Amino acid sequence: MPRSKLAFVAVVVLAVVGATASVAWGKRPDRMQLNHGMRIETVCFSVTNPARTTSVLYGQRFIDGPVSSRTPAVVLVHGIASSTQNWDYTPRWSVARSLARAGYVVISYDRLGYAKSSYFDHPGGGLTLTTAVQRELLHQLIGEVKSGDYTTSRGSNCSAPRRPSKLRSPTVAIIGHSAGGWIVAGYPGKYHDVSAMVQADITGGAPLATGPDTHIALDPNHPDYLVFFGTSQDCRTFDIYPPGAVRSVAKIACTPPFVDSPLGELSNIPEIYAENLALIKQIGPSVPVLLTSGDHDVIVPPATAKADLAFYRANCGCDVSQLILPNTGHLFMAHKSLPIWVHHVVHWLREHGVSPRR
Repeated sequence: MPRSKLAFVAVVVLAVVGATASVAWGKRPDRMQLNHGMRIETVCFSVTNPARTTSVLYGQRFIDGPVSSRTPAVVLVHGIASSTQNWDYTPRWSVARSLARAGYVVISYDRLGYAKSSYFDHPGGGLTLTTAVQRELLHQLIGEVKSGDYTTSRGSNCSAPRRPSKLRSPTVAIIGHSAGGWIVAGYPGKYHDVSAMVQADITGGAPLATGPDTHIALDPNHPDYLVFFGTSQDCRTFDIYPPGAVRSVAKIACTPPFVDSPLGELSNIPEIYAENLALIKQIGPSVPVLLTSGDHDVIVPPATAKADLAFYRANCGCDVSQLILPNTGHLFMAHKSLPIWVHHVVHWLREHGVSPRR
């Protein structure tokens, strides 16, 4: 890629990368009180990729206790330089397990082009994996979650033998973090097949604040992918607010190597916002929206978060509310405020009719 183009992408990237009441603190600050009845399975989704062939998305399904087709599912959508790990850092510090303990069927997945959902077998394919494409792939995945037409595996990835899931989840809520929040921000206005949407640590309508400098480079083996955070300190500067961090989790999150990110997703930020601005206006009253961010998020500080809330209120025609977490940086999952986030999200989902029914 020409130096001028890489410089443009670097500027773009700097703008981006930049539970119930029973979910409580354990005896250590890096532990939440989660029980031991959790079932975690590898799940696999077959989707049509931009080349119009079939790709398999790797995911994990978290279940705690009996579930049925009446049990709502929560689908977790990660950001750039990320994977399913962001939702499940340790057995005692986990968004996914906390939501499962609250009674939901929880599914996290590696988006196409990330981690175990590799797209390297399509040379140049990273350029085709745009936010709009990732949204379409999420739509396919949600269709399979609703119908139960996906598979499970006893292996650690989707190359092992698979069998039908047999679990249908007609009610689905979506939660997207960072660039994953861009995907979900435009989702309900385009597809209208989810019951609730949570957008975390990104804006759908208001411009982002300028983030700190980070070392950004193309992957020399895959020039259609970007490598974020050349060092652990890059990651910490962007993602972590030290006074509010859980040190052991921040260490996991910011230890290299970092996940490659498809270049297509970040090559045209204005296009992403233009599309989301239009789609947010089409959400309507049937899908409630919750906006969450940290009070020390480097790209969504409180003033920016409030501007985004004002945009949604003026344009979405939906029930929209906001949570700003105390002492929290961009990667909220690595901060002590996580139990607050879980409690608020679970309460909000139940208030809006997305309530577990055993």
